[in-house]
Amino acid sequence: MRLRHQARRASLLLFFPWLLSVVFCLPMFRNEPASMWTLLFGLAVAFHIQRNLFHHLPSNHRGREEDELFPTLGAANWLTLLRAGAVVALAGLLPMAIYKSQGIPYVLSWAPGIIYLGISLADLLDGIVARKEGQETELGKKLDIETDAAGLMVASILAVALGRLPVSYLLVGLAYYFFILGIWMRQKKALPVARLQSRPYARIIAGFQMGLVGMALLPTFNPVFTRIAGLIFMTPLLLGFARDWLVVSCRLKTDADQQSRLDHWAGAIAMKMLALLLRLAIAAGGIMTLNTYPVYQTHL
Repeated sequence: MRLRHQARRASLLLFFPWLLSVVFCLPMFRNEPASMWTLLFGLAVAFHIQRNLFHHLPSNHRGREEDELFPTLGAANWLTLLRAGAVVALAGLLPMAIYKSQGIPYVLSWAPGIIYLGISLADLLDGIVARKEGQETELGKKLDIETDAAGLMVASILAVALGRLPVSYLLVGLAYYFFILGIWMRQKKALPVARLQSRPYARIIAGFQMGLVGMALLPTFNPVFTRIAGLIFMTPLLLGFARDWLVVSCRLKTDADQQSRLDHWAGAIAMKMLALLLRLAIAAGGIMTLNTYPVYQTHL
């Protein structure tokens, strides 16, 4: 009962930012009534995370210790839920991004990037807090995954709406949900589904995406550079999801560590290429931004 009571309080943390976004966007609704529909996106994100919270409450335990349920959410889960609330707040900026992308006040134009970079940096803390307080739970892992996925999806949509990333980058934000949907459909059809083990470098590549989207949401970089960088960095992530799909659908033969010949070859080559591309992208972005910064700023 105590755990469920805390989950209800957490629901307020998720829906309160959405209510604030409704109040914030009220003046816009008078001029753009259609923008009201875009607020449903933030509401859907809040409902999705809340549903996952209540659905996985029985897994508020360590590993296989199902009989030793923690009576409280714990500091780490509250930190993750705080990040989730920030994701909902970020989704509340979508009406502004779609309908006022050419007239956003300069100070307010920094909000999406700062919020998402804060969400990304806080992702490093919840795991540390969980280990420090000895409450690393299956619930925490699920909430962390869902918050990261929702955050990347929302931030990607915002960046595309603002013209900072190419439309094709939406595939990055939606890849996780297509992957989960594909697994669900195979299970409904009684087709074999392999349990996916963690893939080397997957979190590194995902971290690059979070950093790239966060920087793209800031008004300091030339959109030409961020669009090119988006095309470059989306490729390894989408290839990784394609590889994982081949594994879970039992189409790719792997060893006991769930590694194939393709993994060993691609892992060695990809990390070297990724490091080189990252250096080149940073150098090119710096040059382009310095050359066009005064011109670009006048269009905000």
